[in-house]
Amino acid sequence: MILDRREDTTERLSPRELFTLVRDIPYKLAGGDPEALIRDNHGECTRKHLFLAPRFRKLGYKVDIGLAIFDWRDLPIPSEILALLQSPIQHHMFLYAEKDGRRSIIDATWDKKMSERGFPLIDWQDEGNMNLAVNSNHVKIVHLPILQARAFISQSIKNVKGIANDPPKTPFNDAFNDWLGRGTNSMNRTHL
Repeated sequence: MILDRREDTTERLSPRELFTLVRDIPYKLAGGDPEALIRDNHGECTRKHLFLAPRFRKLGYKVDIGLAIFDWRDLPIPSEILALLQSPIQHHMFLYAEKDGRRSIIDATWDKKMSERGFPLIDWQDEGNMNLAVNSNHVKIVHLPILQARAFISQSIKNVKGIANDPPKTPFNDAFNDWLGRGTNSMNRTHL
């Protein structure tokens, strides 16, 4: 299945097509505006799922944010890159989407090409939950109305956008992106 990657076509996609389009956008630890995900042709878990959330709502889903604590060392990343981490324990964002009384996990984090390096390839599941892209025993739901209210009161939305748009540069991020062939100098941009 070939999908058009122009922003104006996402509204015509089925849930499976939308998920697959976003999943296969190259994973890169670089942040950025979620609304520019397709144009930029790279994203990490936060950016991909903040892009998907309003689009799944338009498709009739009730959407909440899922947060999981995970350990980078559980992923198939070379030890010399993992050694650059300040802390291997991080947060992972995904979505909970509910339609017709059935709540499902949506996790479009790792792109298809990453499966060649041993990352799990998550496919769309019409009949139930997808797996999470990371191993975690600590998962929680953050209901969007509650998140929006907290953001309004504490102005944390500004902080979240700052992190998503400009994550701190770290030796790990740079080495990980270079290992994937997606570093600043090696990133092949697709012009749409």
